[in-house]
Amino acid sequence: MHILLIGAGRIAGDYARALNARGGVTVEVLSRTAASAEALARTHGLAAAHYGGMARLAELDLDYGGVIVATPIETLLPYLEHLTGRGVPRILVEKPLCLTSAELRGFLARHPDAPAMVALNRLYYPSVTALAEILRAEPAVSAEFAFGEMVERTLVAGLSPAVLARLGVANSIHVIATAFDLIGLPRTLDSCIEGQGRLDWHPAGAIFTGTGLSETGVPFTYAADWLASGRWSMAVRTARGLYRLAPIEGLAFTPEDGGPEAVLVVPPSPGGLKPGFPEMLAAWLDADAPDPRVGLTRLRAHMEAIEHIMGYADEG
Repeated sequence: MHILLIGAGRIAGDYARALNARGGVTVEVLSRTAASAEALARTHGLAAAHYGGMARLAELDLDYGGVIVATPIETLLPYLEHLTGRGVPRILVEKPLCLTSAELRGFLARHPDAPAMVALNRLYYPSVTALAEILRAEPAVSAEFAFGEMVERTLVAGLSPAVLARLGVANSIHVIATAFDLIGLPRTLDSCIEGQGRLDWHPAGAIFTGTGLSETGVPFTYAADWLASGRWSMAVRTARGLYRLAPIEGLAFTPEDGGPEAVLVVPPSPGGLKPGFPEMLAAWLDADAPDPRVGLTRLRAHMEAIEHIMGYADEG
Protein backbone atom coordinates (compact mmCIF):
# COMPACT_ATOMS: atom_id res chain seq x y z
CA MET A 1 0.00 0.00 0.00
CA HIS A 2 1.13 3.55 -0.78
CA ILE A 3 1.04 5.82 2.31
CA LEU A 4 1.49 9.58 2.65
CA LEU A 5 2.81 10.72 6.03
CA ILE A 6 2.07 14.41 6.69
CA GLY A 7 4.46 15.88 9.26
CA ALA A 8 8.16 15.41 9.95
CA GLY A 9 8.49 15.85 13.70
CA ARG A 10 9.14 13.32 16.46
CA ILE A 11 5.77 11.56 16.14
CA ALA A 12 6.17 11.32 12.37
CA GLY A 13 9.48 9.54 12.99
CA ASP A 14 7.66 7.06 15.24
CA TYR A 15 5.21 6.36 12.43
CA ALA A 16 8.00 5.92 9.90
CA ARG A 17 9.78 3.39 12.14
CA ALA A 18 6.59 1.44 12.80
CA LEU A 19 5.63 1.39 9.10
CA ASN A 20 9.10 0.20 8.11
CA ALA A 21 8.94 -2.56 10.72
CA ARG A 22 5.52 -3.64 9.44
CA GLY A 23 6.66 -3.80 5.82
CA GLY A 24 4.49 -4.09 2.74
CA VAL A 25 3.98 -0.33 2.44
CA THR A 26 5.64 2.46 0.47
CA VAL A 27 5.81 5.71 2.42
CA GLU A 28 6.20 9.31 1.22
CA VAL A 29 6.43 12.32 3.52
CA LEU A 30 5.02 15.84 3.24
CA SER A 31 6.25 18.60 5.56
CA ARG A 32 6.30 22.38 5.67
CA THR A 33 9.99 22.67 4.83
CA ALA A 34 12.30 20.88 2.44
CA ALA A 35 14.89 20.35 5.17
CA SER A 36 12.53 18.52 7.53
CA ALA A 37 10.93 16.40 4.79
CA GLU A 38 14.25 15.39 3.30
CA ALA A 39 15.76 14.62 6.71
CA LEU A 40 12.90 12.29 7.63
CA ALA A 41 12.98 10.59 4.23
CA ARG A 42 16.73 10.10 4.44
CA THR A 43 16.69 8.81 8.01
CA HIS A 44 13.98 6.23 7.38
CA GLY A 45 14.48 5.43 3.72
CA LEU A 46 11.14 6.85 2.58
CA ALA A 47 10.19 6.80 -1.07
CA ALA A 48 9.76 10.55 -1.60
CA ALA A 49 9.87 13.88 0.24
CA HIS A 50 7.45 16.74 -0.48
CA TYR A 51 7.38 20.14 1.16
CA GLY A 52 5.13 23.16 1.29
CA GLY A 53 2.45 22.07 3.75
CA MET A 54 -1.21 22.52 2.82
CA ALA A 55 -0.42 24.41 -0.39
CA ARG A 56 1.68 21.51 -1.66
CA LEU A 57 -0.94 18.98 -0.55
CA ALA A 58 -3.50 20.72 -2.72
CA GLU A 59 -1.23 20.12 -5.74
CA LEU A 60 -0.50 16.44 -5.06
CA ASP A 61 -2.33 13.62 -6.77
CA LEU A 62 -3.75 11.91 -3.68
CA ASP A 63 -3.64 8.43 -5.15
CA TYR A 64 -2.66 6.91 -1.80
CA GLY A 65 -4.14 3.96 -0.01
CA GLY A 66 -3.97 5.92 3.22
CA VAL A 67 -2.76 9.19 4.75
CA ILE A 68 -1.39 9.75 8.26
CA VAL A 69 -1.62 13.27 9.70
CA ALA A 70 1.02 13.91 12.39
CA THR A 71 1.22 17.71 12.49
CA PRO A 72 0.76 20.32 15.26
CA ILE A 73 -2.65 20.18 16.94
CA GLU A 74 -3.97 23.41 15.44
CA THR A 75 -3.47 22.04 11.90
CA LEU A 76 -4.96 18.57 12.34
CA LEU A 77 -8.58 19.44 11.60
CA PRO A 78 -7.81 21.57 8.50
CA TYR A 79 -5.75 18.71 7.07
CA LEU A 80 -8.52 16.20 7.80
CA GLU A 81 -11.09 18.52 6.21
CA HIS A 82 -8.99 18.75 3.04
CA LEU A 83 -8.27 15.03 2.83
CA THR A 84 -11.90 14.05 3.45
CA GLY A 85 -13.10 16.49 0.82
CA ARG A 86 -10.75 14.92 -1.72
CA GLY A 87 -11.95 11.40 -1.06
CA VAL A 88 -8.91 9.82 0.60
CA PRO A 89 -10.15 6.33 1.55
CA ARG A 90 -8.24 5.81 4.81
CA ILE A 91 -7.00 8.49 7.24
CA LEU A 92 -5.20 8.19 10.56
CA VAL A 93 -4.99 11.51 12.39
CA GLU A 94 -3.10 12.36 15.56
CA LYS A 95 -5.02 13.11 18.74
CA PRO A 96 -6.93 15.12 19.75
CA LEU A 97 -7.86 16.31 16.21
CA CYS A 98 -9.26 19.55 17.64
CA LEU A 99 -9.61 21.24 21.02
CA THR A 100 -13.41 21.39 21.43
CA SER A 101 -16.27 18.97 20.96
CA ALA A 102 -18.14 21.77 19.17
CA GLU A 103 -15.52 21.84 16.42
CA LEU A 104 -15.75 18.08 16.07
CA ARG A 105 -19.56 18.15 15.97
CA GLY A 106 -19.34 20.70 13.18
CA PHE A 107 -16.94 18.51 11.21
CA LEU A 108 -19.17 15.45 11.67
CA ALA A 109 -22.19 17.42 10.48
CA ARG A 110 -20.30 18.20 7.28
CA HIS A 111 -18.64 14.78 6.92
CA PRO A 112 -20.65 12.14 8.79
CA ASP A 113 -18.90 9.30 6.99
CA ALA A 114 -15.31 10.56 7.15
CA PRO A 115 -13.01 7.48 6.96
CA ALA A 116 -10.83 8.61 9.86
CA MET A 117 -9.30 6.98 12.92
CA VAL A 118 -7.79 8.99 15.77
CA ALA A 119 -4.36 7.87 17.02
CA LEU A 120 -5.20 7.03 20.62
CA ASN A 121 -2.39 4.49 20.66
CA ARG A 122 -2.73 3.63 24.34
CA LEU A 123 -5.96 1.80 23.56
CA TYR A 124 -3.74 -0.61 21.61
CA TYR A 125 -1.13 -1.21 24.30
CA PRO A 126 -0.72 -4.95 24.93
CA SER A 127 -1.43 -4.26 28.61
CA VAL A 128 -4.73 -2.51 27.83
CA THR A 129 -5.72 -5.16 25.29
CA ALA A 130 -4.98 -7.88 27.84
CA LEU A 131 -7.09 -6.16 30.49
CA ALA A 132 -9.97 -5.62 28.05
CA GLU A 133 -9.92 -9.35 27.29
CA ILE A 134 -9.91 -10.19 31.02
CA LEU A 135 -12.86 -7.87 31.66
CA ARG A 136 -14.93 -9.72 29.09
CA ALA A 137 -14.70 -12.78 31.35
CA GLU A 138 -14.47 -10.95 34.70
CA PRO A 139 -16.80 -7.94 34.74
CA ALA A 140 -15.46 -4.84 36.42
CA VAL A 141 -17.08 -3.90 39.73
CA SER A 142 -15.29 -0.57 40.21
CA ALA A 143 -12.51 1.52 38.67
CA GLU A 144 -10.30 4.51 39.35
CA PHE A 145 -7.86 6.52 37.29
CA ALA A 146 -5.41 9.37 37.74
CA PHE A 147 -4.26 11.82 35.08
CA GLY A 148 -1.52 13.80 36.73
CA GLU A 149 0.72 15.64 34.29
CA MET A 150 4.49 16.13 34.18
CA VAL A 151 3.98 19.88 34.52
CA GLU A 152 7.57 21.02 34.03
CA ARG A 153 7.95 18.92 30.88
CA THR A 154 4.63 20.19 29.53
CA LEU A 155 5.58 23.84 29.94
CA VAL A 156 8.80 23.50 27.94
CA ALA A 157 7.20 21.50 25.13
CA GLY A 158 6.51 24.55 22.97
CA LEU A 159 2.72 24.16 23.05
CA SER A 160 0.60 27.18 22.16
CA PRO A 161 -1.42 28.99 24.84
CA ALA A 162 -4.64 27.64 23.27
CA VAL A 163 -3.41 24.05 23.57
CA LEU A 164 -2.14 24.52 27.14
CA ALA A 165 -5.48 26.03 28.16
CA ARG A 166 -7.21 22.79 27.12
CA LEU A 167 -4.48 20.32 28.03
CA GLY A 168 -7.06 17.84 29.29
CA VAL A 169 -8.25 17.40 25.71
CA ALA A 170 -4.81 17.77 24.15
CA ASN A 171 -2.97 15.26 26.36
CA SER A 172 -4.88 13.80 29.31
CA ILE A 173 -7.30 12.35 26.76
CA HIS A 174 -4.89 9.43 26.48
CA VAL A 175 -5.59 8.10 29.97
CA ILE A 176 -9.20 9.27 30.24
CA ALA A 177 -10.21 7.71 26.93
CA THR A 178 -8.41 4.49 27.86
CA ALA A 179 -10.30 4.26 31.15
CA PHE A 180 -13.66 4.86 29.50
CA ASP A 181 -12.84 2.44 26.70
CA LEU A 182 -12.33 -0.28 29.33
CA ILE A 183 -15.38 0.39 31.53
CA GLY A 184 -17.72 2.32 29.23
CA LEU A 185 -18.46 6.01 28.79
CA PRO A 186 -19.99 7.90 31.72
CA ARG A 187 -23.71 7.57 32.30
CA THR A 188 -23.46 9.96 35.25
CA LEU A 189 -20.52 12.18 36.12
CA ASP A 190 -20.08 14.45 39.15
CA SER A 191 -16.97 16.61 38.89
CA CYS A 192 -15.20 18.84 41.40
CA ILE A 193 -12.73 21.44 40.09
CA GLU A 194 -10.48 23.46 42.34
CA GLY A 195 -7.59 25.86 41.87
CA GLN A 196 -9.09 28.13 39.24
CA GLY A 197 -6.52 30.79 38.49
CA ARG A 198 -3.67 28.92 40.23
CA LEU A 199 -2.12 28.00 36.87
CA ASP A 200 -1.93 30.95 34.49
CA TRP A 201 -1.61 28.59 31.52
CA HIS A 202 -4.68 26.51 32.51
CA PRO A 203 -7.28 28.91 33.93
CA ALA A 204 -10.06 26.29 34.11
CA GLY A 205 -8.50 24.77 37.23
CA ALA A 206 -5.65 22.82 38.74
CA ILE A 207 -7.15 20.01 40.84
CA PHE A 208 -9.75 17.65 39.41
CA THR A 209 -11.65 14.97 41.30
CA GLY A 210 -14.91 13.23 40.66
CA THR A 211 -17.10 10.17 40.65
CA GLY A 212 -19.45 8.60 38.19
CA LEU A 213 -21.21 5.54 36.88
CA SER A 214 -20.32 4.15 33.47
CA GLU A 215 -22.83 3.07 30.83
CA THR A 216 -22.02 -0.55 31.76
CA GLY A 217 -22.84 0.08 35.42
CA VAL A 218 -19.28 0.41 36.76
CA PRO A 219 -18.78 3.05 39.49
CA PHE A 220 -15.56 5.01 39.05
CA THR A 221 -13.50 7.74 40.66
CA TYR A 222 -10.74 9.93 39.26
CA ALA A 223 -8.23 12.49 40.48
CA ALA A 224 -5.49 14.80 39.21
CA ASP A 225 -3.48 17.53 40.92
CA TRP A 226 -1.65 19.69 38.42
CA LEU A 227 -0.06 21.84 41.13
CA ALA A 228 2.47 19.02 41.46
CA SER A 229 3.85 16.70 38.81
CA GLY A 230 2.09 13.37 38.64
CA ARG A 231 1.74 10.28 36.49
CA TRP A 232 -1.01 8.43 34.72
CA SER A 233 -2.49 5.28 36.17
CA MET A 234 -5.69 3.28 36.37
CA ALA A 235 -7.02 0.35 38.32
CA VAL A 236 -10.02 -1.91 37.79
CA ARG A 237 -11.42 -4.24 40.43
CA THR A 238 -13.25 -7.47 39.60
CA ALA A 239 -14.57 -10.23 41.88
CA ARG A 240 -11.17 -11.91 41.58
CA GLY A 241 -9.01 -8.95 42.56
CA LEU A 242 -7.40 -5.70 41.45
CA TYR A 243 -5.83 -5.09 38.02
CA ARG A 244 -3.44 -2.13 37.84
CA LEU A 245 -2.06 -0.22 34.87
CA ALA A 246 0.65 1.83 36.57
CA PRO A 247 2.42 2.62 34.35
CA ILE A 248 -0.16 2.00 31.65
CA GLU A 249 2.40 0.01 29.63
CA GLY A 250 2.33 -2.75 32.26
CA LEU A 251 -0.48 -4.82 33.79
CA ALA A 252 -0.31 -6.25 37.32
CA PHE A 253 -2.85 -8.25 39.34
CA THR A 254 -3.41 -8.52 43.10
CA PRO A 255 -5.83 -11.33 43.99
CA GLU A 256 -8.78 -10.67 46.26
CA ASP A 257 -7.57 -13.33 48.72
CA GLY A 258 -4.51 -11.24 49.55
CA GLY A 259 -1.99 -13.31 47.63
CA PRO A 260 1.14 -11.80 46.08
CA GLU A 261 0.92 -9.39 43.17
CA ALA A 262 1.53 -10.96 39.78
CA VAL A 263 2.85 -9.07 36.76
CA LEU A 264 0.77 -10.14 33.78
CA VAL A 265 2.21 -7.89 31.07
CA VAL A 266 5.70 -6.45 31.39
CA PRO A 267 6.28 -2.93 29.99
CA PRO A 268 8.22 -3.03 26.71
CA SER A 269 11.94 -2.40 26.96
CA PRO A 270 13.22 1.06 25.96
CA GLY A 271 14.51 1.62 22.45
CA GLY A 272 11.84 -0.27 20.55
CA LEU A 273 8.87 0.95 18.57
CA LYS A 274 6.48 3.37 20.22
CA PRO A 275 4.09 1.23 22.31
CA GLY A 276 0.76 0.57 20.67
CA PHE A 277 1.85 1.81 17.24
CA PRO A 278 2.24 -1.60 15.53
CA GLU A 279 -1.18 -2.71 16.80
CA MET A 280 -2.80 0.62 15.95
CA LEU A 281 -1.38 0.61 12.42
CA ALA A 282 -2.58 -2.97 11.93
CA ALA A 283 -6.11 -1.94 12.99
CA TRP A 284 -5.96 0.99 10.59
CA LEU A 285 -4.48 -0.78 7.57
CA ASP A 286 -6.06 -4.22 7.82
CA ALA A 287 -9.70 -3.32 8.49
CA ASP A 288 -12.29 -2.31 5.90
CA ALA A 289 -13.60 0.53 8.10
CA PRO A 290 -12.24 2.66 10.96
CA ASP A 291 -12.14 1.00 14.37
CA PRO A 292 -15.22 2.51 16.11
CA ARG A 293 -13.29 2.63 19.41
CA VAL A 294 -11.14 5.38 17.91
CA GLY A 295 -13.59 6.73 15.37
CA LEU A 296 -14.76 10.34 15.33
CA THR A 297 -18.13 9.70 16.98
CA ARG A 298 -16.45 7.98 19.93
CA LEU A 299 -13.86 10.78 20.09
CA ARG A 300 -16.65 13.32 20.40
CA ALA A 301 -18.08 11.42 23.40
CA HIS A 302 -14.66 11.32 25.06
CA MET A 303 -14.16 15.05 24.47
CA GLU A 304 -17.56 15.89 25.94
CA ALA A 305 -16.71 13.88 29.08
CA ILE A 306 -13.34 15.63 29.37
CA GLU A 307 -14.95 19.05 29.03
CA HIS A 308 -17.17 18.12 31.97
CA ILE A 309 -14.26 16.77 34.03
CA MET A 310 -12.05 19.81 33.35
CA GLY A 311 -14.71 22.52 33.45
CA TYR A 312 -14.05 23.65 29.89
CA ALA A 313 -16.56 25.81 28.07
CA ASP A 314 -17.96 24.08 25.00
CA GLU A 315 -16.62 26.59 22.48
CA GLY A 316 -16.54 26.25 18.72
